[in-house]
Amino acid sequence: MATTSFMIQLFSEQYFAGAVSDVPELEDEAFLFLDPGKATVIRELASEEEGGLLFVGSGIAPLWWSSEAFTDLRLVPPRGEHYTYFYAPSFNPSPPMKGFGLAILRVREAGATTSQGGQPANALRAYRRVGAHAYVDQT
Repeated sequence: MATTSFMIQLFSEQYFAGAVSDVPELEDEAFLFLDPGKATVIRELASEEEGGLLFVGSGIAPLWWSSEAFTDLRLVPPRGEHYTYFYAPSFNPSPPMKGFGLAILRVREAGATTSQGGQPANALRAYRRVGAHAYVDQT
């Protein structure tokens, strides 16, 4: 039986030129339509992040600095019954599964807010770049 291989890929960037009091959550999604009559295998799921959040008060301190964003892949059946989730990183193929019409690759990174005496304090700097990919086979 012939195998069709796909790759879902996304890249997202968040940058603030000056210090701010609120850095919103970073969240992005990419979609891939699947044939629900074929068996689907998730071969690989990974993400990588560069940058993070810095607190710039009386000094500079990393508030959030990681090498991986929270990444998941959701398989959705055509009628929206029960989703199946996979979480990154994963470099082992999943078992073959049938009945899914959509794959959604999602990355998320936490946001942050600062305040001083109940007032917003411009004490955050952010520069984050996130890339993610998933390899999907259908037979």
